[in-house]
Amino acid sequence: MLTGYPPMLSRGLTLTELLIVLALSAIVLAVAAPAMGQWVRDIEVRSSASSLLATLQAARAEAVTRNTSVRLQLPDAQGRPGWQLGCIQSTARCPTLIRQQATDLGTSVRWGAAMLTAMPSVGTVIAAGSGLPAGVRFDATGAAADIATGADIARIDVTYNNQPTTRRIVVLISAQGMARICDPSASASHPTSCD
Repeated sequence: MLTGYPPMLSRGLTLTELLIVLALSAIVLAVAAPAMGQWVRDIEVRSSASSLLATLQAARAEAVTRNTSVRLQLPDAQGRPGWQLGCIQSTARCPTLIRQQATDLGTSVRWGAAMLTAMPSVGTVIAAGSGLPAGVRFDATGAAADIATGADIARIDVTYNNQPTTRRIVVLISAQGMARICDPSASASHPTSCD
């Protein structure tokens, strides 16, 4: 034993101390779990909206690159994410199905769509599956002219099934073929505002 140093005492936790730590941990988890679940749902909605936006942009690029009309179809009547992209007139250079994302049966994220002529205000939620199946056609110039006539969808709401407190993201498509994401809860001065 070394001299000049106090002896080291080995002491564990008492049962009371252990119970206090467990009780405090349970309280923190009970408070944080709902907020964590909400955060995860919000991320799922944002991710789905971003993926949809990228798909719309890719569809427009395909139309311009192939110099022909292509159609992006959202086929699920319940609004579950999934799509098919293909040429309207099938040729050797432009197949009926260019690519697709299978309908995601395991997610609670939902899409609802509306045409320009029947589009509610951005403050009004489009219900999951509403307006679907539907799609949008991009011509060889990248325009989506059928939006202006009311034949194709102009807005897609991305929500979380049966969770009204979850963030909602809106994807807007113009007749010129441009698509953008907006947040209906953002202030009018914010860049992501739908105004």
